[in-house]
Amino acid sequence: MYYSSIGIIALLIHFIINYNVLRKSSLASTIPAHLAYKRFLHAVMWYYITDVIWEPLYAFKLTQLVFIETEIYFAVMALSVLFWMQYVSTYLNAQSKMVTLTRILGTVFMSFQLIVLIVNCFTPIAFWFDDNTIYHTEIARELNLVVQALMFAIISIRMLFLTVKAKDETKHRHRAIGLFGVIMMIFVILQIFHPFMPFYSIGYMLGTCLLHTFVLEDEKETNRQRIEKLLYVEKIQEAELGSARQMAFTDPMTSVKNKLAYMEDVDSINHRIESGHLQNFGLLVFDVNDLKLINDTKGHDEGDIYIKTACSIICKQFKHSPVYRIGGDEFVAFLSGEDFENRKELISTFNQTIEKNLSEGAVVIACGLSEFDASQDKTFQQIFERADRQMYENKSRLKNR
Repeated sequence: MYYSSIGIIALLIHFIINYNVLRKSSLASTIPAHLAYKRFLHAVMWYYITDVIWEPLYAFKLTQLVFIETEIYFAVMALSVLFWMQYVSTYLNAQSKMVTLTRILGTVFMSFQLIVLIVNCFTPIAFWFDDNTIYHTEIARELNLVVQALMFAIISIRMLFLTVKAKDETKHRHRAIGLFGVIMMIFVILQIFHPFMPFYSIGYMLGTCLLHTFVLEDEKETNRQRIEKLLYVEKIQEAELGSARQMAFTDPMTSVKNKLAYMEDVDSINHRIESGHLQNFGLLVFDVNDLKLINDTKGHDEGDIYIKTACSIICKQFKHSPVYRIGGDEFVAFLSGEDFENRKELISTFNQTIEKNLSEGAVVIACGLSEFDASQDKTFQQIFERADRQMYENKSRLKNR
């Protein structure tokens, strides 16, 4: 069982080092080069299995079974060569005559081998078994292996030659393909002269171990670069989204929050009221006096300056609170935290500023304050209505002055 023991060891090593590629959840399902590599490794796995099974069938002289198994053996061998050629062209990721030739050679070799195996069922041109189940080889078997050795040799020479000229990732890939071809060429030649030795399995075992080292490191680097690129794109998209959101929620004239932002935050406050999480919240409603008069007598440019000045006064006084422009001359501020705790002092200082402006003919702003009362306020609108009433009372008082 020496012959089968080599195949069993090769199969175990194959499973151990390539488990992450062979399993269904591998990235091979999404990346073409990984998918081609996975197909090749599966073909190699089935080659090991047929190679392991061959010896016990041969030892027990099960002529018909060993004949069928040998046919399958050569078919799987040809399939593994085809998938190897496809993987080479995909892994190199290049458009060249060599890559195209590689695919063509793999397809032609597979087709020719199937024809040989079909003919061999009727006329022994590749192998046959005598009455004592002794294995005999024929010219088609030797030709099969010679062609393989030549294909591996041609690809290896070309890849190693390109390695000298290539740089970075391309150099790495050409070297991996070239060294694998050298190993396979050597052991295919040995298999030609020693049909009862598992040299082909040894070649695949050493070659796939070498590929594992190169391809795995290459895969890690490719994935790292891919993740970095995705993170960079995501970062740019987040920045663009944030910028677009800021523009959509900002009043272009005053640079405070606009009515769209106000409506969104009102929804949030309503949810907090419903859930019982809203505490220590005050609402200030502002209205700028005499804006229409300014627009009519001095023009809209002066009216815009008047609005900006009013907004600056509000923001300066309530610097820790979000301020919203919800209409032409209407502003709102949400008081919480430090501004809510100091609301009386802030309102008093604000009113003093407005009184001074009134006497000097500067910008006059009426305001009204309402505080959240959990016992009676079921919606934000109730808070707003109280603040709005106070604002109009203050506005009338200022106009009368």
